[in-house]
Parts: sequence; structure tokens; C-alpha cells
Amino acid sequence: MSREEAEAEARRLSAEHPERDRHHWLAREGDGGWEVVRIPLPPGQRIDPLKATVETKPKPPEPDDPRTSFDRNVGGPYGGV
Repeated sequence: MSREEAEAEARRLSAEHPERDRHHWLAREGDGGWEVVRIPLPPGQRIDPLKATVETKPKPPEPDDPRTSFDRNVGGPYGGV
């Protein structure tokens, strides 16, 4: 079996086999060529397909300045304090 054939068979088994929720199939190089091996998954672990995109939530707007207008608009030598 060639590498391409083994990888194609492993993909097919991982997608179609009735025990695909408990096992995963991979192609590996053995003594006589390429072969497909079944790997058991640990209990509770799932193989989910990757999602195409991950959307981020928009950043909430900045809240209004809670200071009074007098405190906000202080000018002169006290502007940076």
C-alpha cells in the first residue's frame, strides 16, 4: 500500500467508521510499506472538526466620564493634576 492510499483510507475510516467516536485512524510506515492503524481515544475525548472562523464580540463602548463638567474642564496650571 502506498502512502497516499494509506492516508486516504485513514481519512475514510475516521469519517465513516461506526466506531469513529472511540477511535482514530492514521497512516504509518511499517516493515512492508504503509499501513493504517487504529488508535483508541481516551475516555471523554472527542474529535470535532475545526471551525472555519472564530468571531470576536465587539468591544463595548467606553462609558461616559463620571466627573462633573467643572472637574473635566479644569484648565490653567491645574489641568494635568
